Amino acid sequence: MSKQELVFDDNLFVFETVMRVRHTEIDLEQHVTIESMTALLSEARLRFLYARGIKEVNADRQGLIIDKLQLDIMSRIRVREELLFEVGVEPVYDNGGSIVIKITRMHTGEVVAKARQHFRNYDFNLDKVTKLDKSTKEALYPHLFRL
Repeated sequence: MSKQELVFDDNLFVFETVMRVRHTEIDLEQHVTIESMTALLSEARLRFLYARGIKEVNADRQGLIIDKLQLDIMSRIRVREELLFEVGVEPVYDNGGSIVIKITRMHTGEVVAKARQHFRNYDFNLDKVTKLDKSTKEALYPHLFRL
């Protein structure tokens, strides 16, 4: 499998949250499992969306779904480490975009992982991908809608 390095412009990151690695998220060697890392990324994404006022599923039964995940783990993460998750959004198009996440150790600032989660807007009533509505676009990219 080829390795494509994740490179993000630091001005993309507009949200931060901190999480501590729990005992239930580690393997026998005291390191975070890939499944747990994926769950931590989902939690960071959901905290970001909540802070932007975006519900998981809105009143019209539409919501953002992840259809691709790219993850690059640069360093092993141990139990009880506090991690800083920096979250941002790469350019949005009509029916989706990419949420980018950089994870660093709180006390050293060492980057331990990076991820890109490609999302699409999904209509659960119609059972298909649809265009993002204006309010979701404004929440994800407020600077594009300011005069």
